[in-house]
Amino acid sequence: MKNLILLALVASATPVAPPLPANVERALAEVRANELKGDLSFLASDVLQGRFTPSPGLEVAAEFIASKFRAAGLEPGGDHDYFQMAEMVDRRLPTMTANLTLYSGDRTFLVPAGDLAVEATSQAAHLDRVPVVFFATKDPALLKGADMRGKALVSVEADARNLSGEQVRAERRRARAFDQAAALSGALLSLTVLHNKRTVFGPPHLLFMEQATASRTPMLVAPSEELAKFIAEASHEAATISVDIPAPFDNKVIVKNVIGVLRGTDPALAKTAVLLTAHYDHIGTVETAGQMSMQAAGDSLDRIYNGANDDGSGTVSVIEVARALSKIEPRPKRSIVFMTFFGEERGELGSQFYGKHPVFPIAQTVADLNLEQVGRTDSTTGRQLSNATVTGFDYSDVTTFLTRAGERVGIKVYRDAQGSDEYFTRSDNDALAEQGVPAHTICVAFDYPDYHGLGDEWPKIDYDNMAKVDRMVLLALLDLANTEKEPQWNAQNPKTEHFRAARAASQGGK
Repeated sequence: MKNLILLALVASATPVAPPLPANVERALAEVRANELKGDLSFLASDVLQGRFTPSPGLEVAAEFIASKFRAAGLEPGGDHDYFQMAEMVDRRLPTMTANLTLYSGDRTFLVPAGDLAVEATSQAAHLDRVPVVFFATKDPALLKGADMRGKALVSVEADARNLSGEQVRAERRRARAFDQAAALSGALLSLTVLHNKRTVFGPPHLLFMEQATASRTPMLVAPSEELAKFIAEASHEAATISVDIPAPFDNKVIVKNVIGVLRGTDPALAKTAVLLTAHYDHIGTVETAGQMSMQAAGDSLDRIYNGANDDGSGTVSVIEVARALSKIEPRPKRSIVFMTFFGEERGELGSQFYGKHPVFPIAQTVADLNLEQVGRTDSTTGRQLSNATVTGFDYSDVTTFLTRAGERVGIKVYRDAQGSDEYFTRSDNDALAEQGVPAHTICVAFDYPDYHGLGDEWPKIDYDNMAKVDRMVLLALLDLANTEKEPQWNAQNPKTEHFRAARAASQGGK
């Protein structure tokens, strides 16, 4: 009896969340598994041919999403109705046909054409015994103010086999900065030597117009432990290099972000926005996927990477939450921007384009909830029912809004010890975070059996669970849109320093 009384007292002391307003309950009820299934069975169908950027299938997907925003009564948010148009250049980097020769004193090292990859070039280049400057590391500080006109740069990239995920990202940032500095220095060539051949080269480049028209220092990569040893042992006096690099093949294209706006009602807060985003592209077919695929086609008759979970699930979830919230009265105080990006699979291009050309000023964008892979529950780490994780879990207090919403609808929002930080830079939230916006990706399964594989098809989605996750997203979105205080980056976490600086810069140093 005493135990029963004690339990009753504990239960009575536990705070009970007040009931949700009737209009919010109605909005939650509008999120339906069958609607999600209907939309995804089309978006991830063979008819759209894997939604490669750019492709006719991607165009059809954009029109489909716009039609859903139109039916929901959202305000068009693009420069052409619901479309934000981006002029880009689809650059097919050339295949090397000539060998590269490095001369050092009386020694030479020949790199066969088949072991070379072009990472960047804007035109053909012919180098004949050009002087070489060696760098033991790709440290951009070494090139600060340097004049490398008429010279070739040769550097050895850090061996990534024993580096942590955070160290790999830091090295990649340094490498990008080094390459930019190399271009500014006037160098004729930048050759990066890798320690091993396990590095996978990316797909052909899709470039912003200004990037495509700018003169670029040709950049080659050679995965060769032997060349790294040769450089370490060779005399660097009077070293020269010879190589011929073919011109790239350029094709101008127009691709589109799809944007719908639910305008806020508060006279001041309506000028600020919360984003709900996902990418609607995927890797296309066996012919377009190239190195992006994690699964070879083999003798399979299936040639289409449908991308149902990655990221058809996020796309139809954005549509469904938009449809459900479009009917809510009164509307939230802040504006909500529903957006699907092109080109995530080719380097977060759509989100980067939006960051440069935002519908709402970046300084007035309070948060981004990005959805990625929210449909499959058969994670390689175990079944994920009624669970969701967030990248950069302890990077900002946006997580608090998600956790609180999850408790109301029965979704456990947790920190994945390995994936939380590692995956933060691997989806479209990263492009917004780089601008200073507290931005995170919500995910159910970071990895699953058909990731970037031919088997990622719509019948494998758990639609009931996805609807449950979407209700959590809807609640968190409403909470963010109605809160007076903007979410903030976590100043106690040193990993947010870069994002906090970007936020301060966007808001005029506040």
